[in-house]
Amino acid sequence: MVHHPPGRAQLIAYFEGKITDATTREAIEAYIAADTDPLLVQACMQTAWENIRETDVPRSTPADWDQFRMLAGIRTSRKRFLRPMLAAAATLLLLLSLSYIYFMRHKPAVTTPLAWQEITAGPRELRTVRLPDGSDLTLFPGSTVSYNNAYNKDARAIQLKGRAYFNVATVAGRPFTVSAGNYTTQVLGTSFEIFERPQRQELSVVLVSGKVRLLNAQQQVLSDLRPDQQITIHTDNARFNILPVAAEAMVAWTTGKLSYDQATLADVCRELEKWYGVNITIQRPALEKKRITADFEYLSLPAVLHILSETAGFSYTEKDHHIAVY
Repeated sequence: MVHHPPGRAQLIAYFEGKITDATTREAIEAYIAADTDPLLVQACMQTAWENIRETDVPRSTPADWDQFRMLAGIRTSRKRFLRPMLAAAATLLLLLSLSYIYFMRHKPAVTTPLAWQEITAGPRELRTVRLPDGSDLTLFPGSTVSYNNAYNKDARAIQLKGRAYFNVATVAGRPFTVSAGNYTTQVLGTSFEIFERPQRQELSVVLVSGKVRLLNAQQQVLSDLRPDQQITIHTDNARFNILPVAAEAMVAWTTGKLSYDQATLADVCRELEKWYGVNITIQRPALEKKRITADFEYLSLPAVLHILSETAGFSYTEKDHHIAVY
């Protein structure tokens, strides 16, 4: 038994779980139980806590210190120590530091809540976006992309509504995916377009370069695409087909050029609505299926309508951003 009171260094070492000699531990525990100098013991425990927190538990909080004090049998009012039975005190204080370090090391990390960033291209606006990983995308007018603050940590996930062209930077170990409706496009360093058309229950992907893989809502693989291929998925029945295309021509809209090859007048008018920020109504159903092959580059809406009317054989009126085709 130690015949003199333990010093400050011994008390601090005890609370840090560093006293291995059984006789010394018993003497210190007897000293603590005697309540001879509670302020000294309190100060030593505080120092031990600071040492533990700095080296082993950097995520500690004031509440953790309160719990540490309570586990040691200390009042929160700073006045006096509780007087637990010596046997209980010995068991508790002997294991206190090591067990609490273990607790704090396994304390769940505070998770940062997801915060979403949404970007929309307005009417008549081709909006180019640089993503945090260096990838670029161009939004067709009226389209929207969104991603959260976890982007580029373990993965790169984008959500799309509408139409966008992507030029994806290669980042090892961080897959790039784009979700549109119930379908996901999985990417490995590539350039491609996704075009979601809910009104037609269609989703199409055009691959310019690289490689993409299409997954359904169950994350089952539908198909891989090669450059200059287009997959069109009928979202109402999950059927799809793959066709060869001139991919560069199909994404020419990213440079301000609208290009159509045997597109229906209905589809052309839907794109013109978003491109020019107007409403177009086709009043004769037969006109909707008229096929259009044309290129429009930096033309005004009246000029485009004049060319279409001559090509498809229709008349039109315009009033307050509403165009009636008949």
